[in-house]
Amino acid sequence: MLVLLLAALAAKEPPVVVSALQTPQLVQQCRGKDADPAATFCTGYILGIFDGLSLAHQICPSPTRSSNIEVVAAVRRYLRKKGRKSDSAPSFVVRDALRASFPCKTRR
Repeated sequence: MLVLLLAALAAKEPPVVVSALQTPQLVQQCRGKDADPAATFCTGYILGIFDGLSLAHQICPSPTRSSNIEVVAAVRRYLRKKGRKSDSAPSFVVRDALRASFPCKTRR
């Protein structure tokens, strides 16, 4: 069973990324203070991914921790720590940041 699962994962095609934006460019765009409320490219990019992941139940934000500022601040912190080291597409880096900040409880 485990062999079949590993074979299926190995055969899985990598996701298609069509964005010309690279992770270092996003890191550059998102520099600044975490609590900056300005409507910038960084804010829009992060909130767009947040909305999509939230609608798909890939993240589970609580109403008390999901203001625009809190969401953007969480991703900016993540980008400072891990963004420059990542070779993933920027949308995947933001996804990882949001999953770390707004995890879903596992159902048993």
